[in-house]
Amino acid sequence: MGDSMSMIDMARLIKKHDVELRKALMTSRSGLFRRESGELYIRSNVPLGQSYPEEVLGIFADPADLDFFYKIYLKDDH
Repeated sequence: MGDSMSMIDMARLIKKHDVELRKALMTSRSGLFRRESGELYIRSNVPLGQSYPEEVLGIFADPADLDFFYKIYLKDDH
């Protein structure tokens, strides 16, 4: 952790986990997290207003929220 990423780089990284993230978003607020070891994982049932020991790359309410995130940060990607 500690490496700063641009929002575009973060969006691209999240997009690589799109299928798993969308599956989790079908049932609950979910996000992509990074452990101190560097391992990325999807976490479901993410409550609002909580802090996490892991790095939070993105938390989304539903698939439409994820799509909006991509639209903002990946507008130039094809």
